[in-house]
Amino acid sequence: MSMNDSPQAVPADLVRVREAAQAVGLTAPAVHHWIKSGRLAAQPSPQGRRVSLAAVRALAAPLDAHGPADAVAIYEAVRHTDVTRRNIETWMTQGRLPSWRGRYGPLVRVADVQALAQQRAMAAAAAGESAPMPPDALSVRDAARLSGLSRERLYLWTKQGLLPVWRAPGGGQRVRLVDVTVLAERQGRGLPLNPGGAP
Repeated sequence: MSMNDSPQAVPADLVRVREAAQAVGLTAPAVHHWIKSGRLAAQPSPQGRRVSLAAVRALAAPLDAHGPADAVAIYEAVRHTDVTRRNIETWMTQGRLPSWRGRYGPLVRVADVQALAQQRAMAAAAAGESAPMPPDALSVRDAARLSGLSRERLYLWTKQGLLPVWRAPGGGQRVRLVDVTVLAERQGRGLPLNPGGAP
């Protein structure tokens, strides 16, 4: 076999698509898009296609060098916060939500979206508006039991305005487990509960 007929050299840093995506802070669909568009070579394997980690890192070089490391695409923010895409885009247009230019569209921080959603809920409560109770709202007792936190902690968060709360028709407060989980995760990671470290 001549040198011209020899197979193309296989990169030594091949990893699975999901692993490559996680290494650079992207989603697996974004890497698959590069493969389908011909921008990224992939090697078949019994465990799925593999790609060069160095090649993925080169393609994933941020377009906005000043963007934070935890900025995500809008659809990811929707998935993590349950805030609609329309609301997120409206906040961006109004200048209330910081955004950065990503390779496939605007990027935002989940923490910023969550903070604006909480501010909206608190503003509605302060104005005396009867915001519709979400279908996944739980009693504080049930939310505390499912999250492993104390009811006192949850009540404190509602008083501080950190945790959105709804009034049940028969009395009592209702909260969403996802909101409780977000606050608990931020506290566990040593992050300020309010964006920017505001008290």
